Amino acid sequence: MPALRYSGPFLFLVSIPLLHGLAPTAPFATVGLILFALVLTERFSRTRQNAPHGKTGHLLPILYIPAQLAVTLWAANRVSRPDAGGWEIASLVISVGATTGIFGVLAAHEMVHSHSRAKQALGRVMLSAMTYRHFDIAHVYGHHRWAGTERDASTAQRGENLYAFFLRTLVRQIAMAYEFETRRNAKKSFPHLRNRLWRDAIIMAAIYAALWYVWGAMAAAFLALESFVGIFVLEVFNYTAHYGLMRKRKTDGTLEAMSHRHAWNSSAPAANLLIFNMGRHSDHHARAAAVYETLEPMTGAPELPGSYAGSIVMALIPPLWRHVMDGELDRIETANLTASHA
Repeated sequence: MPALRYSGPFLFLVSIPLLHGLAPTAPFATVGLILFALVLTERFSRTRQNAPHGKTGHLLPILYIPAQLAVTLWAANRVSRPDAGGWEIASLVISVGATTGIFGVLAAHEMVHSHSRAKQALGRVMLSAMTYRHFDIAHVYGHHRWAGTERDASTAQRGENLYAFFLRTLVRQIAMAYEFETRRNAKKSFPHLRNRLWRDAIIMAAIYAALWYVWGAMAAAFLALESFVGIFVLEVFNYTAHYGLMRKRKTDGTLEAMSHRHAWNSSAPAANLLIFNMGRHSDHHARAAAVYETLEPMTGAPELPGSYAGSIVMALIPPLWRHVMDGELDRIETANLTASHA
């Protein structure tokens, strides 16, 4: 079955309870395994050919979400026990947060772009497990409209370091989602009651209260901590995905259309099997509702020089990131100018 080629996220997720069974702090290794696998698969194949796809690939993100939720609840219960040590708690926070921020978000991302209301609801359930329910609004109705512009909360501008971007995007994504909901409900009765952000806040408060009531304060604290890790991992990806690739104003003042040139890609097929093809980011922006299996590399799209794994590590060190990526931006700008005068 072709879809099984994308089953890698399940293996990383299952490794958390399995490693925990060997030693309480062993789940730390899951993060290393993910990075090692991404680097290895990037080096394994750099071909741009697209692998054949089947008709069942859309099921994997649907199946992954309950699996991630189950591991998250298991970990919340585990850390709430009196014998849970500090390093054990940290290992579960980091490992569960990492799988949530990579694979959980990718699965939720696939769902919120679907035209199916049931899938959209499932995506929001996954986002609840990282206290980030407003992401579906900010991403679908904000990012996909304004990517590559200063108006987009998820586009990092040239020279902006990761940590400044992280603080900015946290606030701006909430603001973007709230602005969209305010406009959507402006002419409806009881607009505040219809605003999804208020409902999301009530839902999240209920989830935290339930965890606290059933398993205690440590379980609620665990959800908050692993959510922070997951959100940070997601926003590192957002930072690398569009850094510096800004859409320009035309001579008539209109904004340049979003194109394959405004997203960074990592098109190695083997690596994309581990991240639901999201390395083919330009094609995702061109066909937002397309099933991940059908995404293809686009000719002329910018390629990350260090793959996603390498880029994430570079982004954590702002001077290194700027040294490498600003040079890439200069090279792209020079190539574009040369092409325009040819």
